[in-house]
Amino acid sequence: MIEIVVASYWGIASRVVGMASGNPEDRARRLERERQRRRPAQHAQTEEPRSDSARADTGGHQRRAAATVCGWCGGPLTPGRRGPIPKWCSTTCRHRSWEQARAAASGLSAVKVVERRVEVQVPLAPTRRDWAKLLGELVGQLNDGRVYDRDLPALGRVLQPVLENYRRRAHLSGTPDLH
Repeated sequence: MIEIVVASYWGIASRVVGMASGNPEDRARRLERERQRRRPAQHAQTEEPRSDSARADTGGHQRRAAATVCGWCGGPLTPGRRGPIPKWCSTTCRHRSWEQARAAASGLSAVKVVERRVEVQVPLAPTRRDWAKLLGELVGQLNDGRVYDRDLPALGRVLQPVLENYRRRAHLSGTPDLH
């Protein structure tokens, strides 16, 4: 005698449909699938794959090992044993990549490059002919007040050895001395 407890209409309908596949071939197929599911993973790896999808799964370990660099910053990735293979190391890198892809799709550039020529005057070391002009310019700046009073002591410390060396050289060469 078979007892069936009905909790709902859908419960009995699914049990009746499940009982309909009671022929020996279906039952053998179900038992084989159940045995394979319960079989340890090491036994399943030693067998030959039976389908194309099973052959594709054998290279999964190499694919996971190959994904080691972030697609945005080049930082290291540590893919898990299961789940999707990561492309980015963090949500920040993922968001930046999305921003760039969005800008490229809209025709705009995420970075705008402006090219222009800028000339920068590089002061050259003064030659012997330049010193008279430079010292004359210093005199002009001192007279106009363009040199601050706070800078005068440092300027005096630098000009003192200049005057001493000038007097020494003028004495040796016979050039008139400045008083």
